[in-house]
Amino acid sequence: MSSASDDIRTLIDRSESTIELVIPETLESAPVRGALRYWKEQRGARLLPERAEISPRAMAPFLRNIVLIGVINGGADYEYRIAEDAYVQAFGLNFKGMRLSQIAVRDPLYGAATRATYEHVRVNAEPFAVRGWVAAMTQSAFSYHETVFMPLGAEDRVDHILVASTFMPRGNIHAFTSDDRPPGGELPHDGRKTFLR
Repeated sequence: MSSASDDIRTLIDRSESTIELVIPETLESAPVRGALRYWKEQRGARLLPERAEISPRAMAPFLRNIVLIGVINGGADYEYRIAEDAYVQAFGLNFKGMRLSQIAVRDPLYGAATRATYEHVRVNAEPFAVRGWVAAMTQSAFSYHETVFMPLGAEDRVDHILVASTFMPRGNIHAFTSDDRPPGGELPHDGRKTFLR
């Protein structure tokens, strides 16, 4: 039987990155759950909420975890209209004003995977969620993330994608805000489930 410290060491020393497609309602991070709840409230009985209905003031509790992406020419490209603090810290880059095609030049694999995700959300017009671990050998400021992609638009035409994420910093639990960090800032005994509450 392994101890809690062995379990944590296994999580920290992952040799492979993982990504898991999940039902959006199963995400555990408070900011991500809050963003999804807000999206649903704005949507009401319609297929999609409109971009004009999304208010930064109403998103204050999770605003730092948000990216707003504009759909360019029916999905030919995507433009980062808003990129808040959590993303800038996690990626070491402010995406605001950049297009996905520009980012894909720097990192083709990331660009291709991100384009496929955005296209899925645009075409299906429904929220899409992932979570996963980043391998220890991968150059990244974070080791775990939860993300939900939420379409915005009129009728059944998606013209923006609202994205909310929480990132677990690699080796620095204190970089989280109080809403993301467990009481006392200690590492959990049961992996990500406790950590992200």
